[in-house]
Amino acid sequence: MTTHVLWQADVADFDVWLSVFRDDKPMREAAGIRDLKIWRDPDQHDHAIALFEITDLEKARDFFESEELAMHLERGGVAHIKIKVLTPV
Repeated sequence: MTTHVLWQADVADFDVWLSVFRDDKPMREAAGIRDLKIWRDPDQHDHAIALFEITDLEKARDFFESEELAMHLERGGVAHIKIKVLTPV
C-alpha cells in the first residue's frame, strides 16, 4: 500500500519557493519521495501545499528531518511547516 505525505508551509515568496522546490526534485526522489501535486492557496498567496507519494517512509522521514533540507527550506523562505503522513485503510 502506498503512503502519502501532505506538506504545507508559509513561504516568503511563492515563486522563489517554487523555483527552489523544483531544483530540489532529485534530492526528494533519492529519498523515495515522488511529487504528485503542488497547490497555491488562492486566499493565502504565500502558502504552499504539496502532496507526495512515499516509497520508503523511514528514508522520507530522515529526509524531512535532514540538515540539508533545512538549508534548502531556509533558501526558499519556508516557515510554519506542517507534515501529515497518510496511510490507506
